Amino acid sequence: MNREQKILLYAAIGQLFFAALGIVFAFLTDSAAIMLDGFFSLIGFGISLLTIRVARLVQQPDDEWFHFGYARFEPLLNLSKGIVILGVCGISLASAIQALLHGGRELNLGPAVIYSILAVVGCFTVAILLSRAARKTGSPLIEVEVHTWRIDAIMSLGVLAAFVAAFFVDRTQWSHLVNYVDPALVVILVLAVIATPTRIVIEGLAELLGAAPKDSVQREVEKKFEELLAGYPVEKTVLRMERVGRTSYLLAHVVVEPNLELTGIEELDDLRRKIAAGIQELHPSWIVDTVFVADDSLAV
Repeated sequence: MNREQKILLYAAIGQLFFAALGIVFAFLTDSAAIMLDGFFSLIGFGISLLTIRVARLVQQPDDEWFHFGYARFEPLLNLSKGIVILGVCGISLASAIQALLHGGRELNLGPAVIYSILAVVGCFTVAILLSRAARKTGSPLIEVEVHTWRIDAIMSLGVLAAFVAAFFVDRTQWSHLVNYVDPALVVILVLAVIATPTRIVIEGLAELLGAAPKDSVQREVEKKFEELLAGYPVEKTVLRMERVGRTSYLLAHVVVEPNLELTGIEELDDLRRKIAAGIQELHPSWIVDTVFVADDSLAV
């Protein structure tokens, strides 16, 4: 098990711990917001186990089943994770709105505050540690885990703030409003975090459909490619790029002048190796295929 897989395993264990903590306290407090937090962690645990499996798959070479390797399993997993999170948010939102329309829910505030403090400290700590690991490893899988833990931390922070406020309101003439705190909190939390899983879904779907990397990355690669071909008799270059998980692909058609003189195919191979090495200096994850043609119509 490599470093990335170990980090993902630790994250999964953390998800399981906070899932158990949230579900236990949800029964103690009768809080749908805490139950949402617990189920969010439980779903994260299940998906984290799949993430570890995918992290192993993407390291494997291509085979007779997948001629281009397993890179697409990475955005597929991220897409699935985002959809599941959106589903949980949708169900929780519908339940909270129903509760608001029917008098709210009673809440045991003491244990709720204790849970919220534990969850805030724990989730933010794990999110910070995972963020550092994501920067060091460059793993998209760990990066998505960071987003998941940040969502959990934000949710827990919102829960804590609301429960502390409700604790004091319960001792005033407006104590009847406390029953509305929990469902209102669920609505606020869902609206606050829904942008992140939506972005994960959009990015995962884009990678599965073969979308190009960001414009800034494309311009950087195009500029580097021109520099690498400087001095060669080139009429035109056609570059096509695709990002899939942690891997980026570049298919380059280079239209050369018809009177190009070569000492042999080895010279073109040397140029291909030079181009690939130059692009990988920018981004080590790039796979580069360079095709030289004299007929402009073949650069398609």
